[in-house]
Amino acid sequence: MNYQCIICHYIYEAEKGDSEFGILPGTSFRELPDDYICPRCGIDKPGFEPLSLDVKPRKGKDPLLLMLLGLTQGLWTIAGKGSYSVTRQIGRAFLQELESKGYDFNSPELALESIKEYFVDVHNLAGSLEYTLGKDEVELCVKNCRFFSVCQQLEGKGVLISTCPYTNTSSVGLEKSTGGRYRIEKKAQDFGHRINLKKVS
Repeated sequence: MNYQCIICHYIYEAEKGDSEFGILPGTSFRELPDDYICPRCGIDKPGFEPLSLDVKPRKGKDPLLLMLLGLTQGLWTIAGKGSYSVTRQIGRAFLQELESKGYDFNSPELALESIKEYFVDVHNLAGSLEYTLGKDEVELCVKNCRFFSVCQQLEGKGVLISTCPYTNTSSVGLEKSTGGRYRIEKKAQDFGHRINLKKVS
């Protein structure tokens, strides 16, 4: 039986194995070592689901993610760095949604916990979202994000703006709770992203 990564949809096929990790053809998924990770996005073994024989494996990208990819690339082509203000609207839209559901943004801690709960616990859009809160700076670490393949493609094409919903929502959430404005600095890191939010005013 084949198994599929829930993040990037990579399919482990037992008959092919995984030459990158030295897994021989004919090795079943259950025989893989406990520390096996997805060769595409890095999620660990429990992040795979079995594909039943009567269901066709998903191919390519989810249409919604493809639409996001196309819109973002087009926006960057037209507006360049000026498109950053447009993508911040993603965070504003999520902030309104979270507030309508009763999430609390009265302090930076409550804002970040609300965002973490909404994206990770409720909607399972990332494996984890951890943060370190400083005086005028916040560091986010997002791992096993379901937007991984989109971000990877955008960054590979030189699109420097961040469409990351966690980043934009955290930024506007912090702004609401502190009254300041935050600058986003996003860096790729292993199988996730490390994001710095620095208060600038």
